[in-house]
Amino acid sequence: MNPISIYPNLFNAAAAGDAETFKRNTTSDEIESLLTAQTKNTILHINIISQKRKNGSTKFIGEMLEICPSLLLQVNAKGDTPLHLATKFAHSNIVSFLIERAKLAAWQMMRMTNNEKNTALHEAVCHGNVQVVKILTKQDPDSPYSANKYGKTPLYMVAEGRYSEMVIELLENCTSVSHEGPNGKTALHAAAMHFYFGRITTFDWGRQLSSFILRKLDEAALKKLLEKKMSLIKETEHYGWTPIHYAAYYNQYQQIHELLEIDQTASNIADKDRKMTTLRLAVG
Repeated sequence: MNPISIYPNLFNAAAAGDAETFKRNTTSDEIESLLTAQTKNTILHINIISQKRKNGSTKFIGEMLEICPSLLLQVNAKGDTPLHLATKFAHSNIVSFLIERAKLAAWQMMRMTNNEKNTALHEAVCHGNVQVVKILTKQDPDSPYSANKYGKTPLYMVAEGRYSEMVIELLENCTSVSHEGPNGKTALHAAAMHFYFGRITTFDWGRQLSSFILRKLDEAALKKLLEKKMSLIKETEHYGWTPIHYAAYYNQYQQIHELLEIDQTASNIADKDRKMTTLRLAVG
């Protein structure tokens, strides 16, 4: 089917959620072929992008899918399905609606990757949307959620971004979620680098409370990581550093204590270049 460039009146109708324009003037095949010139967005992509509120309307999407079901899995120039865009723009109700409408195709849709090899879950993580992460992981708990083109799995990304609540959601909802990151790192390496257990130094009470909550979330996320992924303590990245090496490098002594409580022998692992153990690194 050759693509048909979307004229301004049809673009505006899709953006406004005007289903009647398409019902009157276009067939199912024509609707499937309607694409924007550069981005190759369908009318569903346009509608999702144009909705300003986080929980936008699903009326137009539902009516168009009744006429042209293939729009559900149709991708744009970046390889994004409508589900990818709904997660990017934090439209959690549209995410739920698309999954429900997909039925048997839901598994396929949620595991589809775009040009960056991101699934919808990668996108939800990128944009810090906890609610969408909960929806996606509960709908497809058995997916391993492998690494994208940057070598990052969703679990690594949430640890790297210090999204502690999402770390817990992924580990609790998924049966065998992958943990890999770039250059041989794992989610536990990322936690050792980015989680913060240090003392609160600010005198601002509001900031003290916020820092205290974040620290407690970090502690809970680390405990959950160690509970579910205990073997990662001895995993080394390309330079031979374990998560304990990173905790020592960043002076995260409470993290070192937590890690060594699980496996004291991990402190004896030396890196590749200087043959330095975590103990030697910690004492300088």
